[in-house]
Amino acid sequence: MISGTLAVALDLLFRFIEGAILLDVILSWVMPGRNNGFLDLLHVFTDPFMIPGRKIQEKLMPGFMIDFSPIVALFIVDILRKIAFTILL
Repeated sequence: MISGTLAVALDLLFRFIEGAILLDVILSWVMPGRNNGFLDLLHVFTDPFMIPGRKIQEKLMPGFMIDFSPIVALFIVDILRKIAFTILL
């Protein structure tokens, strides 16, 4: 019973992080360059997943106009989800 409840909680956590990343992408299009409390809170959740992608992109394609870090971030979240559920189940 505990592993089932834990699996649901982990699934909700991973879905929340994915949603936060997608919301961050959309808000970067709608409100570029703006900062407020909500965006700062959103970045608390998304930056740990987005920063590795930004570093990789800056090394491979410095100054490129399109940010591919959300794709890398979603890939990282997917890998972490698979690892967590493999260990749990």
